[in-house]
Amino acid sequence: GPPAPVSPGDVDKVRYVLKNLARDWSEEAAGERAQCHGPILAELEARLTVPGPNEGKYPPRVMVPGAGLGRLVMECARRGFDTEGNEYSYYMLLTSSYILNHATRPGQFLIHPWMHNNNNHLSDADQLRATPVPDLPACEAGIQPGCMSMCAGDFMEVYGAPEQTAQWDAVATCFFIDTAHNVVEYLEVIARCLKPGGVWVNFGPLLFHWADGEEMSVEMSLEDVERVAATVGLDVVKREMRDSLYTADKKSMCQTVYRCALLVAVKR
Repeated sequence: GPPAPVSPGDVDKVRYVLKNLARDWSEEAAGERAQCHGPILAELEARLTVPGPNEGKYPPRVMVPGAGLGRLVMECARRGFDTEGNEYSYYMLLTSSYILNHATRPGQFLIHPWMHNNNNHLSDADQLRATPVPDLPACEAGIQPGCMSMCAGDFMEVYGAPEQTAQWDAVATCFFIDTAHNVVEYLEVIARCLKPGGVWVNFGPLLFHWADGEEMSVEMSLEDVERVAATVGLDVVKREMRDSLYTADKKSMCQTVYRCALLVAVKR
């Protein structure tokens, strides 16, 4: 018989992946990445030391939960950190695997991430325009062999495991902590995974993803998040508010700006 129709939820996820491809891997979104990845990378570079080639030391280990399509993972690895991304969504995992492993030249693929939205376009051409990806293929990024990996699975299950205790020099979360059913549990796991003196760098809003559904959701203010962090052994040493876009169509008449928290905390 005919193939079963694709569920609206699955269609939405594919559209979301296309917009995230533009966000993570297009030249057009370089400004958006500078807003959100930029502060995280600057903090990591300021707080972690990459050993020289003859020092005989291992590079710092950085974990990137909610890695999505892997650009922040690659940018950490490019800077000499031994970086592992973690992602739960099959859509993100399949697409990140493809773009990281199978893209061999800049602009190899053309996507049309804005065509499914009919609102706020100045012209038809804007709506239908092609976006080349990737702007920089991973194979050209100068990453040391073995310094970049992706781990598939639920963040709590993977990193809540005992063998992950005190294994990481840094955890970098970008638009991630508000995906938690219970952000307290996320912070407990982040704290447990970090070595003493290790750093948690966070960038993002608090748009709790499960707030309106039937499933459990614990929502809290940024002040409360910082209190919880301190309780689990993460001392917040920096808090700044920074504006950032998220999967924004630069040419659209509507731009949603998040007022994001840049948090840096040190494990006691």
